[in-house]
Amino acid sequence: MQTENPYSIAGKTALITGGSRGIGQAIAELFARQGAEVVICSRKQAGVDEVAAAIRAAGGKAHAFAAHVGKLDEIQSLLRQMEERGLAVDILVNNAGISPAAGLDLCDTTPELWDKVMDVNLRGPFFLTAAIAKQMMARGCGGSIVNISTTSALMAQPEIGTYCISKAALNTMTRVFARELGPSGIRVNAISCGVIKTAMGDHTMNDPQRYADMMKVNPLKRVGLPEEVAAAALFLASDAASYSSGQIFQVDGGVLS
Repeated sequence: MQTENPYSIAGKTALITGGSRGIGQAIAELFARQGAEVVICSRKQAGVDEVAAAIRAAGGKAHAFAAHVGKLDEIQSLLRQMEERGLAVDILVNNAGISPAAGLDLCDTTPELWDKVMDVNLRGPFFLTAAIAKQMMARGCGGSIVNISTTSALMAQPEIGTYCISKAALNTMTRVFARELGPSGIRVNAISCGVIKTAMGDHTMNDPQRYADMMKVNPLKRVGLPEEVAAAALFLASDAASYSSGQIFQVDGGVLS
């Protein structure tokens, strides 16, 4: 339902995984500035503590938890700690993700590497989404879930094949959850990122040939910024996107245009 300011998320509680740096940090900071109470989780407590402290120093509301989303026992611990603090999630952003080092042939992928990538990029988001969605349905207040994906899910990159496969599955997960949760007023969307100026984007930005090849197909001729992804996440999380669900929203400089 539209409000006077459809982009407002004031009074909402937002859980952002991988929130200690890069895109996750930018989303947490923007959401807090827009009045949301943010719950930041990442693998290392020191990292989330630092981001949460900066948000609180700027007048925002923030909580910090250490949790490895690739480990289901740590997801359960995160959910218990949030419940103990009375934190009911209105917005979930599945941002945490990993990519194997570029240059590995897909046929050389080990079972260990496969499991590591899939656990963080797909298994964790799946079970966290399922758990949070059940809570949202029990409250009957709807909600918004935003998954951070990549253009590589649609434009295969052979050197990071396992990552591409995991994110393609995340896109399908987004659409299936959108179908199932829509009748409960829960919207599920994904943001498909191009090369963003983060640590994960370094393998492209620091490789002159790879970067030049990417710019050939990028109409805007530059990499994106974490803040630009955060702005898209704010749109999808807010009532401004109240009739959008099951969408893969491109923030890629026009690469897939």
